Amino acid sequence: MDSLANLIGNISTGGILGLVGSIGSGVLNYFQTKQAHGFKIEEMKLGASLEQVKTAGQLAVSREDNAGKAFTASQQADAAIKGASGWVSNLRGSTRPLLTWTFCMGTFIIIAMSAFLPQWLVNAPPLVELGISMVVDMTGMMIAWWFGSRQLEKCQTRWGNKDASASVN
Repeated sequence: MDSLANLIGNISTGGILGLVGSIGSGVLNYFQTKQAHGFKIEEMKLGASLEQVKTAGQLAVSREDNAGKAFTASQQADAAIKGASGWVSNLRGSTRPLLTWTFCMGTFIIIAMSAFLPQWLVNAPPLVELGISMVVDMTGMMIAWWFGSRQLEKCQTRWGNKDASASVN
């Protein structure tokens, strides 16, 4: 009987140890798989970041390349006109400032008349009202277009990957 009890004890001890070992290896495999999946997810995130950096770089190169081409074309077009007479060159050079000053003075006169003669616009025909609003609107658009476009270059949205310090202005 003693040997039978020993045999049953050895068998049950082996079974219990086998069960514990099986559970332990299953838990260990679970954590290894979880860690491998974590590495795979991190690798995919880094791959996506790398693609963003590459795209930002390609956009920056394309933008600079096209800006250089546009500047070259502008300089070539300007060089083609330099053979014109002096008054044509002077007219070309004064068009932008002359238009700006004319519309600014027109807007100033409209504002001054509104301040000193507040009733003048009440009796004005609709065409005059339209003309006044057009002068004021055009003045604002000219100032914003000619002088504000430089500021827009500085305030453009930045594109790219902040993690990799890559961006395109």
